[in-house]
Amino acid sequence: DTSEVYYCLKGEGVMLMENPEGETDIEPLSPGKVLYVPPCWAHRSVCTARSQDLATFFVYPANAGHDYGTIEKHGFRKLVIEGLSGIEIIDNPNWAE
Repeated sequence: DTSEVYYCLKGEGVMLMENPEGETDIEPLSPGKVLYVPPCWAHRSVCTARSQDLATFFVYPANAGHDYGTIEKHGFRKLVIEGLSGIEIIDNPNWAE
């Protein structure tokens, strides 16, 4: 039930976020971008540039406990893939509730 704040240091990417109700948000990451991840949102940063690593600095309360088991068991509802015309966000065909 805690939030996190991310600051992108270098590279290009996206933050894939999902709440327990299934709402999804995808936010771009680029140098200097500050991103707020609300409480209870599962999230994963994805590097989308081949030429440079994605580096972020993030902060969160020490008592932040996250339910990583649910994501491990079910996965994210959306996937970030490299498509023919660049980065694409698609439904995860293997997602199971």
